Formats: sequence, C-alpha cells, structure tokens
Amino acid sequence: MKRVLGVILALGLAPMGADARADSVELTMSREYGPQTMMGQRAQAFVEKVASLSEGELVIHFGEGPLTRLRSVNHLEAINADIIQLADSHSGALATSMPLFSISSLPTLVDNPRQARELYRLARPSYEALLARHDQILLYALPWPPSGLWSRKPIAERQDLQGLTVRAYDRNTQRVLLNLGAIASVLSWEPMQQQLAEGRIEAVMTSALGGLTAELNRTLDHYTALQYAMPLNIVHMSQARFEALDAPQREALLTAAAEIEDTSWDAIAGILEETHAQLEHVGVTVRNPLTPDLKQSLSRASISVIESWRSKVGPKENELLDHYLDVRSTL
Repeated sequence: MKRVLGVILALGLAPMGADARADSVELTMSREYGPQTMMGQRAQAFVEKVASLSEGELVIHFGEGPLTRLRSVNHLEAINADIIQLADSHSGALATSMPLFSISSLPTLVDNPRQARELYRLARPSYEALLARHDQILLYALPWPPSGLWSRKPIAERQDLQGLTVRAYDRNTQRVLLNLGAIASVLSWEPMQQQLAEGRIEAVMTSALGGLTAELNRTLDHYTALQYAMPLNIVHMSQARFEALDAPQREALLTAAAEIEDTSWDAIAGILEETHAQLEHVGVTVRNPLTPDLKQSLSRASISVIESWRSKVGPKENELLDHYLDVRSTL
C-alpha cells in the first residue's frame, strides 16, 4: 500500500521529530487516530510544527494509558478535568452534547471541498461560541474525505440499492440507506470486516481513501462517489491552559493551527482525485459523478435526517443552514 501512504503524505505531513527542552511547557493531546491514518498524520504535523515555531519552548505529547486513550465523546470532560489539554475530536461525537457540530455530517449538503469549506467558515463562529461555554477554544478543523459506497456490483440507479445489504457507520447513514431501499446495519470496522468476509453484507459505506487503506478492493470492486458528507475533526483545547502560555507560545500554537488547516483544506481536492485514480489502478470501477436518478434519490432520502437535525437546534442554527444553502450553488 505504498501508493496509498503516498496519497496521505501528499498533505505534507512527514514527521520531523522535535524533542522537549528542559525548560519547555508540555501539554498532552488525545490520540484517537493512529499514525497510519490521515488524521493521525495531520495531528503529528501539528505538534511538530508547534515545537518548531516555539523553538522547543512548547511541546505537545500524545497521551498514553487508559485515561488518555479516550473516545471523542469524553474529550470535553477530559480537558476540563486536565487529564488532557488538547483533543482531536470527531465533530459527530461533539454533537452528542452540541447538535450544531453534526451539521458537517448531514447528508447531501456538500458536493465538493469548496462547499464543505464554506459551510465550515460559516459555522466556525458558532462552534467557537459553543466550545467557549465549556471553557475551551477551537484551534482548527479538518475535513474527512466524503463517504461513498463500496460494493460488489455497479450502483447506478436507485433500483440497484433495493435489498442490498450495506454497512452503515451511524444511525443517520442507516436511515438514509433504508429510505433508499437497502438493508442497512450499523457496524463498526471489525464486525464489518468479518461480515464482509462471510458474505453477509454486499456493500460498505466509507470513504474512497478509507476503503483503499483497508484494502476493501480485495472483495469489493465498485466504488460509487456519493459525496454523502464531509464531516470534520475538531482540535480544541483548554482556555485556561491557552491563556497560561506566554505570547510567543500562543502565537506558535495559533500559527501552526492555521497552517495545518489551510494546507489540509487546500490539498483535499487533489487527494480525492488521486485516490480515485488509485482505485482504478487496483481494478476498482469508480462511478463519479452520480447519475441524475441516483443523485435525486439520495437527496430525497436525506430529507428526513436533515429535518430531524433542524428540530434539535435553534433558530440561529437553522438560519445558518439556510444561508449556506442559498450560496451553495455558487461554489
């Protein structure tokens, strides 16, 4: 999978390996994604950039042990308890207590990275305000590649999904797939791989890059680029810990955050293009763009999920979504 790793490293995330100085300030950051993953590579680049810009005066370590290997849903509490000082949280996990954070996970809102970035730009002030209520600040947010459908057979029309056994990664995805006529089950990665090997499921919802890294192409040789959603990973930290830093340390932290955010967003379109090329190279047939029938069917199947989200948030959040939808077609 050297070429897959090459796609990830195209983000400019090669390790640099900085060590802490004896008089440095040291902080701990959650490590939910391994160094072989795209988000893990980005987090590594961030902490190394902070060390470089601060000339070793501010060093961030990835936490180890049972208290620091936490799921994202606990990151808010872990930071406030000072178990960790920074966290790399999936936006969907933060949405457990703050529903706005799931806006980036809503289906069919974005067709390309430009739209996803604009949605993030519009939502960021609200993200910051919500985190501030927990005495935390938002450092940066990065996009996951959009979800698509890996399958054993071509998926061109809605009728191709009728009765198809599909792995969904959350309840909303399951709901959309059920609306499309599929037989969808929510499965984590390991049970999904076992059921796929046993022939109990015929298709998997995940990104092109995620599936390629996991070698789904060994059993599934079709990929339909649904552009289902581009959820975010949010890196946030303790407000008190940030304010305790001196001015150069704070500047190093914010500069590193801005650089990793800009670099990653600028790179994502090329990463998607390269990943699709890699799929075809290993014998996977890529359907992109969708047929009008499938695109329209997916949009209709997503309405109930979007309306459910609208009912959980307030007027300001609904206005934010409406504003985004008004400008989406120009992006």
